[in-house]
Amino acid sequence: MKIALPKSIAAPAVALGGDLKCRPVWAQNDQAEVLDEIGDLAGPDTQDKLEALLDRLAPELIICDRHPGYFSTGLGERVAAERGCRIAHVQHHRAHVAAVCLERGLYAEPVVGLAFDGTGYGDDGIAWGGEIFAGSLRDGLRRAAHFAPLPLPGGDAAVRGPWRIALAMLAERGVPESRLAEWIALRQAPVNDLALFQAGLRARLAVGRSTALGRWFDAVSALLGIRVTAAFEAEPAIELQKRAEAAGGPSPTIEWPFAISAGEPAVIDFPAIPELAFAAAADAPALAYSFHVAAARAVAEVAARLARETGAKTVIASGGVFLNRLLDRLLNEELAARGLTAVKSQQLPPGDQAIALGQIGLVLTAPAD
Repeated sequence: MKIALPKSIAAPAVALGGDLKCRPVWAQNDQAEVLDEIGDLAGPDTQDKLEALLDRLAPELIICDRHPGYFSTGLGERVAAERGCRIAHVQHHRAHVAAVCLERGLYAEPVVGLAFDGTGYGDDGIAWGGEIFAGSLRDGLRRAAHFAPLPLPGGDAAVRGPWRIALAMLAERGVPESRLAEWIALRQAPVNDLALFQAGLRARLAVGRSTALGRWFDAVSALLGIRVTAAFEAEPAIELQKRAEAAGGPSPTIEWPFAISAGEPAVIDFPAIPELAFAAAADAPALAYSFHVAAARAVAEVAARLARETGAKTVIASGGVFLNRLLDRLLNEELAARGLTAVKSQQLPPGDQAIALGQIGLVLTAPAD
């Protein structure tokens, strides 16, 4: 797949994308070519394929993700140092938005960009993934809003056990220990030692934070007792979506409140977490649906405000969370009610396969490191 660039790139370049669903892009002059997908860089076979690709193409510029722990980032930095070629680092979620802009020919036009996924390395060193940008590919994409950061006790362990996120949220929001124990019993969360868990939270031991909308869906799934552990990434979010779809539509009596802070970046939060976490199991489908509605409505309200400020008519939607059909439909409806149109990639999936193309788009306007 080939994409015309709005201006010529300064040097023959390879963008490596990220470590998940790695799909590199080769760019030269005024054209970018999306290469075959290599896959997840967790094993030696795919790692060797990526290194062999760099050997074969011999680029003058290597572009990679900002995440310091990615194999692709380390490989790009090592090869650039060995060969004396240039290196550029691009933030993960801006690349999500930039990929759609580049494919759709939106270079100078202002847009509102939504980048919603599991996690990615943010400018501030925490895990992003529920990001709203404003600006243009040409002039830059500023982070204008994001979802409230969630605690991730145990780091990756919180992805496999979203009960950790849910329990930490309740503790941080002032739920007393007796009620935490009640929630553990109600949701059958596999907590070995509540006092030790709380001590770790207070000491900030191995407790990261993430703004990722994917993690929010996981956390809500655990809060409602739908899925407190995960056999694979995003399983709790998928089960939350299924339970919401089983509800068949919104309930006239059950709502999930949201709040949007003033200033920039604005923060989208859900203040009723402590109360809704103890809802009856029979209300879980309606609450799951109402959380989808609340997330879509909050995003649309922020997008409408930014569109008024910037003159944007288009909302870019990218990231793996948009595989959630229900959220996608609800968000499209909320945006349309505000006179906005959501635009996605036509040729690439919404997930990390598009990252490398976005990296190319962003280095057109930014110098190499």
